[in-house]
Amino acid sequence: MISPTGAPLDSFSAVFPGTAESPLQCYIVAGIILSNVCHLLSVLVLYRLLILVLGTRQQRHVAFVASVLHILTPASLFMSAPYAEALFSLLNMTGMLCYVHSKRTAQCGYTTVQEDVYKLSSGALFASATLIRSNGLLSGLILLCDAIGYLSCIFSWRLDYSDVRRLLVTSLAGLFVACGFAGPQYVAYQQFCGASNLDRRLWCDRNIPSIYSWVQSHYW
Repeated sequence: MISPTGAPLDSFSAVFPGTAESPLQCYIVAGIILSNVCHLLSVLVLYRLLILVLGTRQQRHVAFVASVLHILTPASLFMSAPYAEALFSLLNMTGMLCYVHSKRTAQCGYTTVQEDVYKLSSGALFASATLIRSNGLLSGLILLCDAIGYLSCIFSWRLDYSDVRRLLVTSLAGLFVACGFAGPQYVAYQQFCGASNLDRRLWCDRNIPSIYSWVQSHYW
């Protein structure tokens, strides 16, 4: 297929006419498609997560109703818009699903490698969500609670090899989340607050120079 200008149209432009002449329109359409796909996947992940947490087959209707409400909630407008909310939701819920799998694996006595992979995957997914939105850091609180529980075993001298391994893996997963929060802060500080930067921003001189709090207070 050839565009009016004589240039060949790719498959995307063929499905959505006019995008070849308007790159911004192309980005908007692609963003809407990506957001809706992520929203659909997050609903499926939520359903699976609730099935695992609730446990009994009689509670499947609860998982179904919760998933439907997640679709129909007014906040779903943000999930369908070309915005980061849908991707954040998908990464965060998938991280929760991996965390639940790690706990169930430990309870069922499966291989420790499988438990560790699930736990590290949850940390990596939480970190990815935190890169998109800073409040993803709150998801790391469940890893912190686990680590505190293992620390109590250390202080009471009831720690065995499995507890040490789980503490190390949980700490590493939590470190992933911390890096997901601190990484963009470090990059922003180097870019806007470096010694060679003549246009030094106001937030650079705060006691805790956080670009997140500055953007939210200044622009929102």
